[in-house]
Amino acid sequence: MRPADHTDQEIIEAGKRLQDQDRKVTGYGLRNELGGGDQKRLLAVWKNFTAQDVVESIPDTELPAELEESLNSASQTLLNHLRSMAVQIHQAATKVAERQVAEITRQYKELEEQTDAELKDAAIIIEKRESEIVDLKYRLAITEEKLDSARRDAEQHEKEAFRLQTKLGEMKGVESLIARLEALEEKAANDKLGV
Repeated sequence: MRPADHTDQEIIEAGKRLQDQDRKVTGYGLRNELGGGDQKRLLAVWKNFTAQDVVESIPDTELPAELEESLNSASQTLLNHLRSMAVQIHQAATKVAERQVAEITRQYKELEEQTDAELKDAAIIIEKRESEIVDLKYRLAITEEKLDSARRDAEQHEKEAFRLQTKLGEMKGVESLIARLEALEEKAANDKLGV
């Protein structure tokens, strides 16, 4: 962006000169007066200056006593009305906030009661399960004891069976021996008879 050809102060002075000549201040008029420049920028600087001038030129005028009194009364009425509105808004906001707090508190209590009830139910279930576990452990101990007893009995029966089998084997040997003896005795008896 290229630098401005004229300062704001030069533009303001050119505008004042145009006014002194009873001419309307325009962008082109300022350009002619200054001998160059962008008419939009020149006019914008001038308008900005005159807007400040208007604000500064409003005189501080005193009002007549009756009007001042009416204005004060109206101001007081307006202030009272604004205060009343502010109080109403504050009361309404407080009620809304209290309702919200009450609703949140109610929901919290419901949740707390629900949680307490669920915890009690869970405690009952846990107690029941623990009781069942104790019962199962007791039954398991009895079953293990019976199993150990059955193993011992099985070992005893196995030993007894082995002993009986051994005895049976011996008995078969004895029977075989008796049968031989009987056969020998019979033969001997037959030999005596001369058969």
